[in-house]
Formats: sequence, structure tokens, C-alpha cells
Amino acid sequence: MSVDLSFGKKNRIKKITKSMFAWGKTKVCDGVVVFQKESINKNPAILVLIPKAVIRSAVERNRTRRVVKEIFRKNISREFGVDFLVKFSGCPASFDSKLEEFFKNV
Repeated sequence: MSVDLSFGKKNRIKKITKSMFAWGKTKVCDGVVVFQKESINKNPAILVLIPKAVIRSAVERNRTRRVVKEIFRKNISREFGVDFLVKFSGCPASFDSKLEEFFKNV
């Protein structure tokens, strides 16, 4: 039986709530904070929050979201379920390598 390594609907969080900001908080680098919590189900899931004030261009915001989701897909452990909220308050140039290191160690 093969392991599904795709980023499907089961790996997405649809709605953001205020209670998500009370989860465990980790500062990955300047401008990027990751909130995490054990999930009820066994699927790891992610939500990426990039305000328009941080990255003005919609094209760049969507590209950044895709990069974060791809890093998550490649590096997350699929053995246990953890929900993540990745919040950008700035856009550092080398966030991808630090975020990749974070997801490898989780």
C-alpha cells in the first residue's frame, strides 16, 4: 500500500477562528509565526494567512501560499495529525529555508 504524498482537501483548514491564535506559538523567523495544535483526526492540516498589507500583489501572495503549502507537503510527518496556522507579519527573503527546517523538526 502506497503512502499518499499529495496536498489534498483533507490537508486544508477552511476557516480561521480567534481560538487558533491561542494555539502553541513558534517564531520561525522575522515576520513568520507558526501556531500549532494536535488535531482530532490523523491528517496534518495547514492554513496560510498573508495580509494584503504585508504583500500588496495578489500574484505574490498566492505564490507565497503555494510555496508554503509545498514545503508543508514535502516535509511534514504523516504519522500523527497536527494542525498548523502560518501567519506572515512581514515577508523575509529567506523564509522558505527556515520554514522547511521547522516542518522537518516537527
